[in-house]
Amino acid sequence: MRYLLVLVHVCILAGCPVPIDDDDHAHEPESFGFENSGDPDLEGHTPRGFQGQGGGLFVGDNLNAGFPEGDGVQIFLTVPLDGAFSDDHEWEIASAELSSDEVDVRGTPFEDLGDLTAEEIRFDAFSSALWDAEVEDDGGSCTFAASADGPFACDLADALQNSVDDGYDFLQLRFRLEEAGDSDGSQDMVLFFIGDSNSTSPGIFELQVEAVPM
Repeated sequence: MRYLLVLVHVCILAGCPVPIDDDDHAHEPESFGFENSGDPDLEGHTPRGFQGQGGGLFVGDNLNAGFPEGDGVQIFLTVPLDGAFSDDHEWEIASAELSSDEVDVRGTPFEDLGDLTAEEIRFDAFSSALWDAEVEDDGGSCTFAASADGPFACDLADALQNSVDDGYDFLQLRFRLEEAGDSDGSQDMVLFFIGDSNSTSPGIFELQVEAVPM
């Protein structure tokens, strides 16, 4: 008993080593960075009113004078995950912020057509047939922008968690405004591009992820 009291007294004065639980380190979050594919076979825009598609990442109404009045276009985007989560353990996605600084707003799309939403969808190849494609039943979505002033960013942790849980090595999204068009004859568009607005390229969108190995 006297020895125990002395040991306790020493620990109070000098401090005793605390056992390290290896599991504590196993559950520390890890950071990942990804960008959109830039592959026109996996992303681009498609209109509502006719069968057509293009490599530019546009969303909104009255893309050009040749479009039917009030017609709109949507964006389909693919972010490859590059096998980052195909490990021997499960992952919990703490956050997954998708953002873009490569934005050009023309007209008044947010005032006329509403918020810009990104929603989870899956497809093998980009095509004009995707306009009416159903999104994932348990998919994630978020408001990517509500104003021309931005920010053009939102958290898609739920959507990314679905891809990780399913072993699906992509995060794929559809971007659309609340209304496809307003038939006012004025261009209301949000464009995302680097250099050539008519083509996609890697790095237009960035995905910053915090994930915890379980």
